[in-house]
Amino acid sequence: MIRIEDGWSDAEAWDAFVRAHPQSRYCQLFGYGRVVASYGYKPRYLAFLRNQELVGVLPAAEVSSVLYRRRLVSQPFSEYGGLLLHPGLSDDEVQTAFDALRGHLGGQSRASSLELHGNHGAHLAPDSPSVRTEAVGYIAYMELTSDTDTLWRDVVRYSVRKAVKQAQNYGVTISFACDQTILEREFFPLYLKSMKRLGVPPHKFAYYGLSLREFGSDMMLAMARAADGSPIAGLLGFTCGSRVNIINTVSDPEYWNLKANDLLHWEAIKRTAEAGHRFFDFGSVRYEGQSTYKKKWGTVLADHHNYLLASTKQHGERQVVINSSSDSMKRMSRLWSAYMPDRIGQHIGPLIRGQLAR
Repeated sequence: MIRIEDGWSDAEAWDAFVRAHPQSRYCQLFGYGRVVASYGYKPRYLAFLRNQELVGVLPAAEVSSVLYRRRLVSQPFSEYGGLLLHPGLSDDEVQTAFDALRGHLGGQSRASSLELHGNHGAHLAPDSPSVRTEAVGYIAYMELTSDTDTLWRDVVRYSVRKAVKQAQNYGVTISFACDQTILEREFFPLYLKSMKRLGVPPHKFAYYGLSLREFGSDMMLAMARAADGSPIAGLLGFTCGSRVNIINTVSDPEYWNLKANDLLHWEAIKRTAEAGHRFFDFGSVRYEGQSTYKKKWGTVLADHHNYLLASTKQHGERQVVINSSSDSMKRMSRLWSAYMPDRIGQHIGPLIRGQLAR
């Protein structure tokens, strides 16, 4: 029998389980809960136990807003989240774990639904009346080998190799270092400029400062500089187990002709492969431009879904899964990009993110 312990506190055991899981992402590590707590969320750590053995983890945050009912989100501000179950569990045990989760949602009063970003760590049957499923595009990842010459020659396309060489000829250089000063003075200004261009409300800087404190050397920041030393692009990601997840690619459009993003990605891929990681995760693919760019690296595209799991008491009521790719969200993005003043956007952007947990 599998039971749930809500309020698991052994961070070391939790992280050991997450890092060993083949589908884990950095946002499922214990410290991510402390990062999103900066938005006023209450981190929740649900452990799945078979007798006394830890066989599953579900990290989540308790979120409430003026727009949506109180709910659990796994995980806020990430394409990923959801339940990681031990790959050795039988189908019956997996079903027992989901039944226990539904029962747990029905038995606790503060939040009666759970929004899951992805199900890469456990199969979630979509045919249950208490599960709402929403396709949200794909995720793109590159399978790695320590033989980076093979990756360069046989995996990435000619257009990548050409762009990387162009960037090098232009004198673009890449550095890997991450401290508070680089984050705040070099990465974050480019981040704000990129979010404005994309029509996405930005995080407050504390989100990144706390991430550095919680993840330390597992936080990877690569900065590209022009020949005169000016920072012109950045790539931010996190290491977890067998993979590196990229969460932000930022750049200054005035320097796009220098092909810095291609050199950034290639240097990060080499670094990841040489460190022994098996996957370089490019993140979501939601529109044609993203698909074109990420395919040229020889990526695998995997279907990606969000799920809303309602308690047995709530499955007949209307539930909401926030889809960042919906038409209404796209309209809001266009308006934000075109009309939101930078200074105002920096202040109200985190408030909007806090409401949406996106």
